[in-house]
Amino acid sequence: MNRVIFFTATLLILSAAGSLKAQVQDTIKRDTVIVIPPLADSSLVGKSIFELIGTKSAAGAQSAIKQSENIRSAFQRHIEASAKRKIQGYRVRIYFDNSQQARIISGEIAAKFKFMYPLIPVYWTHISPNFKVTVGDFRTKSEAMKLLREIESTFNSAFLVKEVINYPPI
Repeated sequence: MNRVIFFTATLLILSAAGSLKAQVQDTIKRDTVIVIPPLADSSLVGKSIFELIGTKSAAGAQSAIKQSENIRSAFQRHIEASAKRKIQGYRVRIYFDNSQQARIISGEIAAKFKFMYPLIPVYWTHISPNFKVTVGDFRTKSEAMKLLREIESTFNSAFLVKEVINYPPI
């Protein structure tokens, strides 16, 4: 009986260890919980699904959608209205200081980040006496953590902040 339990436990441990090795490299490990950040295809940002469906694929397949202009315009109005919405989310603060040189340094850091990551929005704010540089618009903490891990070697004082953000593109 003890051998059966030992054998079963050994199999479970070995299978768990094997499945951990097969995890995606973009995972973030916290304690014993593994969080896999959601992936999005950034090549589709700003493109209309209706136009993409109508184009030929690499294999030569093509689909067509027939709809009234009212549906297309309602969809476009919804996208435009959503772009102006504000929601609760996360950003990464890469600079925060109130020294005499803070204005100059914060501008340099904002320009450096903008050069390194041109697709990620940069927010420079001054609320007396502090100068802040915050980047990104992330719906979830795990999305923001992914960027934080990527930039923490360059911007070593970076940290997450929960803020009201601009509605990020889907």
